[in-house]
Amino acid sequence: RKAWWAGLTDEQREEYLAVYPDRIGNLDGIPALVRDAANRDNLQLLMGKLEGRDDDDSATKLAALREIDRQLRAGPKAGEPPMYLLGIGDQGNGRAIVSYGNPDTARNVAAYVPGLNTSLDKEFAEGDLKRARDLSIASNRHGAPTAAITWLGYDAPQSPDGLRSLAVAVDGRAEEGGRAFHEFMGGITATNDHEDPHMTAIGHSYGSRAVGGAAQHPGGIPGVDEIVFVGSPGVGVDSADDLGVGRDHVFVGAAANDVVTKLPSKAESVLGMAGVGFGGPAAAYAFGDLGDRRNDDVWFGRDPASEAFGARRFEVGDGPPLIGRGKPTFDAHSEYFDPELDKASVDNMALIAAGRSHKIKTEDAR
Repeated sequence: RKAWWAGLTDEQREEYLAVYPDRIGNLDGIPALVRDAANRDNLQLLMGKLEGRDDDDSATKLAALREIDRQLRAGPKAGEPPMYLLGIGDQGNGRAIVSYGNPDTARNVAAYVPGLNTSLDKEFAEGDLKRARDLSIASNRHGAPTAAITWLGYDAPQSPDGLRSLAVAVDGRAEEGGRAFHEFMGGITATNDHEDPHMTAIGHSYGSRAVGGAAQHPGGIPGVDEIVFVGSPGVGVDSADDLGVGRDHVFVGAAANDVVTKLPSKAESVLGMAGVGFGGPAAAYAFGDLGDRRNDDVWFGRDPASEAFGARRFEVGDGPPLIGRGKPTFDAHSEYFDPELDKASVDNMALIAAGRSHKIKTEDAR
């Protein structure tokens, strides 16, 4: 695709951009500046399309698109990297791929894949995009300019979402997302100006399972040197050696109070439910333990933070306890990217993305 685009005349490129901004803007292998220009045009077309509808889904996506448009028009503040719109669409739960810093000219590129309940809504436009921006800023502080990308290129499971809520418990959407992410990173590798750019893939929550799926394709994830998992319920493999970059280049952050990183394995859950019927809670615990005698399995395979998995665990904040201030909270699962609430996590991920993983602060595996 890169060679095809390079071989077109200026007139042909202008025609493609004018007639097919939605196709060109979302085509992996096309230069970032071209994708950005096409997607800014397509963004206006999408907003016009959704403004003519009155359903809740359209209203939700329209609010997100308007916020993205506002940020693009406002431009970067002092000390912030410029924003590039590498993908946009309203299919499924919505699509948006935004880079802070030009991924074609940056020596370091990091791409973050979000997980459960991520969709094209205002929370995504204000929150998940900020995660990539903060990561880029933190990496730049270490003297290694880094383009950081938020990649919403798949339908992450939503909850509650009727029977479709069960999608978070199975691998299907992660495998589909993994294929799309694999393709995307192949395009980023092809268009980068550096002979050997340093690239990092970051998966959060269910997004870590999608990154794990991408890494299991032949040859691993194209161009990726480092893989980072945070808040992971498992990544689909039982060893860091199975991810294509070598175990010394696989990193994991797991907060002490993040219950998602401690979900029981599928075998534990099935046997535990059998135990409930057989003899109540005590039997459920005993039966469940039979499903994971090593006590290092989680829902999607071996716990990435476990010693047996073999990744390098880095220091993160504990996060607030599940039961605190009189009500349950899952905030420990979402603070990894917040430089104010979990500076240790952000700094460590920034060092990895900047190619300086030898400086991270580590902690013992589980």
